Amino acid sequence: MYTALYRKWRPKSFADVIGQDHITNTLKNEIVTGRLSHAYLFIGSRGTGKTTCARILAKAVNCPHVHEGEPCNECEICKGIDNGTVLDITEIDAASNNGVDNIRDLREEANFNPTQTKFRVYIIDEVHMLSQGAFNALLKTLEEPPAHVKFILATTEAHKMPATILSRCQRFDFKRIGADVMGERLLYIAQQEGIVMTPEAANLISRLADGAMRDALSIMDQCIARGSDIDTALVSEVCGIAGKEYLAETAEALLARDTAALLRVVATLYENACDMERYCAELINYFRNIMVSRTVKNPEKLMICSDEELQTICAFAQRFTLPAAIVIINALQQTYAQIKAGAGGRTAMEMVLIKLASPEMDARDESILKRLAQLEQELRSGAVQLQPREVPAAQPAAPKPAVTAVQQTAPQEVPQAAAQAAAQAKPEPPQPAQVARSAEHSEPAPQQASPQQEAPQSAAQEPQAAAQESAQVAVAVEPIRQWPEILQELFGKNRLAWTILNGTSAKSAGHTIIVYGSHPSIADVLAVKVNEESVLEAARAVTMREFTRVVTPPDAEDILGEAQAGEQAVNPLDAFIQKAQESGIEIEFK
Repeated sequence: MYTALYRKWRPKSFADVIGQDHITNTLKNEIVTGRLSHAYLFIGSRGTGKTTCARILAKAVNCPHVHEGEPCNECEICKGIDNGTVLDITEIDAASNNGVDNIRDLREEANFNPTQTKFRVYIIDEVHMLSQGAFNALLKTLEEPPAHVKFILATTEAHKMPATILSRCQRFDFKRIGADVMGERLLYIAQQEGIVMTPEAANLISRLADGAMRDALSIMDQCIARGSDIDTALVSEVCGIAGKEYLAETAEALLARDTAALLRVVATLYENACDMERYCAELINYFRNIMVSRTVKNPEKLMICSDEELQTICAFAQRFTLPAAIVIINALQQTYAQIKAGAGGRTAMEMVLIKLASPEMDARDESILKRLAQLEQELRSGAVQLQPREVPAAQPAAPKPAVTAVQQTAPQEVPQAAAQAAAQAKPEPPQPAQVARSAEHSEPAPQQASPQQEAPQSAAQEPQAAAQESAQVAVAVEPIRQWPEILQELFGKNRLAWTILNGTSAKSAGHTIIVYGSHPSIADVLAVKVNEESVLEAARAVTMREFTRVVTPPDAEDILGEAQAGEQAVNPLDAFIQKAQESGIEIEFK
């Protein structure tokens, strides 16, 4: 009859136990010196050797031919304990025998002397499953047991046990078995079984076993059932996991923000019956390795992979920023928990991958930090260059206009106000003490101008009227100098919009804001109504002007075309005169 590998290769002596030298050495020393405790507590995750060490300890304390703390495995007692015929060694599964009555029967039986061995040994597995009443019933016997009784308790969840039980036992914590040690053990067993196994396949099985030797042997058993030669492809097929090529393809698609490629990968894996939960776990481990490679200088000591895969991971580590890797791991871990809780695996993976490939859909702080770090990396590498902010050309100095005798009575600050208005892109509201009202609103002059004065004035007003009419047709486009203050105001209203628009420049065209920048998502962000309204509110709060929409240059071609045509039609001097008059400055034409 065929025996499963994990039963066939279960250690029979402390020397065969791998990865737990700190425990086996201590137990052997106690046996050699005779300083045995009456109660032991073995704590550790599944498959780390708790029950195995309990059986070896039961043999060692009863073997008449013990040597250096090791049982001989040749006498009748050792063989009887291995095949379960020695009645003085009792194994109890507390998961199904957790009542008070079970512990009471154990207490009554413990009072009798052993029939075949020196000590009566009770091995209670998953002891944390005992009820509170059962713990209370065990407490007195555990505190003062008969001299011929030894208790060995094993559990995976020590935090569920009462402190009164813990304080009465010698505690041994079993570690997860290292992948390198487990891989060597698997290769040795494969050689003894006549199975061809590649080191890469052994490393993959060790990683999938997650420190549990029993799980590793079970996976190996499945692979042997499929074929005599075990490689990474066979292990991936048996376990329903994604190969490293799918993991690398997923990482590449996330970098390119190619949602179509991500959906194709998920569809291919789903059609090949790949377990989405295992695929998600493999992605978490893959990006964990990227995070480690990004953080330390010698990452090969902290990860389990082949040399070829290590090179690929290190290459991705140069392209992924550390915040980006952390955000991806965090999102995948949340999705992994959702899948284990019953969520649809394919849908959950598609959602999280699309969300990671479209960062503008995620407004969480950690996602914003990831995008900022990615942008900084692109700026340092030269992939993205910031456009210099456009500075309007200085207006030419206007000639000092002549004034009439009536206007000579006006304050002398008028020409200075005109020059100041020409130098500033955004005119300040005129002060009453510095600026005179325009001629059409002022009172008529006390003396009538001569005909010689009227003729040149009328001639000068004709091109002015033509310029004003042309300016009404064209839309004035001018830089928004307060754009940094607007972005600062936007930071408190909408961080997502601020992240994308930070570093841009803007111009105003009537009631429209035109945003200039190199980020590819500016148009997509402004297309969202909430983001556009946030920008408009910030602009109104800073400039005290009424804006109705925010667009990018491609969406404002009609406005920019009219503005360029208007700039060609309007004379610079006429534009200066118009701006001065809009500021409330009275100018005399001669």
